[in-house]
Amino acid sequence: MEKRTTGPDDSLHIELNSFSQAQSAAAHAVRYVANSEFNQAVLFFEDGSYLQFEHKGRDSRWAKASAERTQAERACLGMSHFRLNALHLQLYFEDGSDVAFTV
Repeated sequence: MEKRTTGPDDSLHIELNSFSQAQSAAAHAVRYVANSEFNQAVLFFEDGSYLQFEHKGRDSRWAKASAERTQAERACLGMSHFRLNALHLQLYFEDGSDVAFTV
């Protein structure tokens, strides 16, 4: 994750932190909602973007971000896979980290 700021001379400063992808997703997520069958869910982020999830069997399993260049898209692009069930929505990331959200 990077933080962009402008210095007194209008130069751009970028600070990189060592958050894992899971920590970043958890830090920016604001709400998690799932349907009663726990086969569709939405994870909302503080920038107004969201990730939609569906898992209705082998032929219908996907995650999709609401828009490009958003917190949702960053999380989606970093995910290797997810698990959606009555216990939680668990996201697994390419950096080896994972995070779970519960209703």
